[in-house]
Amino acid sequence: MRFVTYSEDGRTGLGVRSPAGIVATGYPDLREYLAAGDTAAAELERRLASGAPAVWPERVLSPLPERSQLICVGGNYADHLAEAGLAPTEPVYFPKVWSALLPPGEPVRMPEPTTLLDYEVELAVVIGRTARHIAAADYLDYVFGYTVVNDISARDVMNRERLQIMLCKSADGFLPIADEIVTADEVELDGNTISCTVNGELRQKATLDQMLYDIPFLLEFLTRWVTLSPGDLVTTGSPGGSAMGRGPSAYLRPGDVVTASVAGVTSVTTTVAEASW
Repeated sequence: MRFVTYSEDGRTGLGVRSPAGIVATGYPDLREYLAAGDTAAAELERRLASGAPAVWPERVLSPLPERSQLICVGGNYADHLAEAGLAPTEPVYFPKVWSALLPPGEPVRMPEPTTLLDYEVELAVVIGRTARHIAAADYLDYVFGYTVVNDISARDVMNRERLQIMLCKSADGFLPIADEIVTADEVELDGNTISCTVNGELRQKATLDQMLYDIPFLLEFLTRWVTLSPGDLVTTGSPGGSAMGRGPSAYLRPGDVVTASVAGVTSVTTTVAEASW
C-alpha cells in the first residue's frame, strides 16, 4: 500500500492511494495508525474491501508524523566516497533537524550565504515499531515502508569547515521528501535503480545493491546506539554524481528542477528558488 498524509478542512488525515483516489484510514497521522497496531490494519482492510469512498484532500503533506527523527547515512556508495575523498571504515550517521524536512510540492529555497547547493538522491526507511538492539536478520519486523528523499547540502559551508555538518545539511527545507510511503511488503529492493535528474539531465544513477552497507546492517548498527520510534526516518546514502564530484557548473541554481527517484518505490520533484528571508 501507498500511505499519504493530507490536509482537509483544517485537519490532517492518513490515507492510502487506491484506483479511485485516497481512502481515509480514520487516523490523523502515521504515528497514531501504527500505535493502533493490528486494529488499525484490520479496519483499513475492511474500508478497502467495502469500497469506502475516496477523499479529495486540499493538500498532500509530508508523510511523516510530526517531530520524527531524521537520521541520514553518508558515504554508502563507493563512487560517492571517491568523489568526496573519504574512506570511512564503518557506517556514518548524522541527524537533520525537523525544519529541514520539505513537504511535497514546496520549493527548496537557496540560502543567501551559499553558492554551492548540491543534491543527493536517497532511499529512506520508515520505522514501524520501536527498535533497539535489533538483529539484522529481523530488520523487516521493524520496517513499515520506504520513501525517497533528496539530501540537499550547502557544500561551501563544509568547504570552509569540515565539521560544520549541521549548517551544511540542515538549513530549512534541505530534505525534500516524496508524498508517499510504500509499505515494505509491496516492493522488492534487490537491484532497483536509484537516480537523480536536474532539468531532465541524468546526474546520478546506480542500483541499490551497490550500497556498501545494506539496510539490515545499517539498522542493526544504528540501534546499538539509538532507539528508533514508529515514524522515524533513516536514509541509506547516495551514489556518485553529485555536483561536488562534477564541478562548479553542476551546482543548483534558482529555477532548477530536481527529481530524485527509486524504481518501484516513488520519486520527489523539487524546484530550487531564491531565499525568501
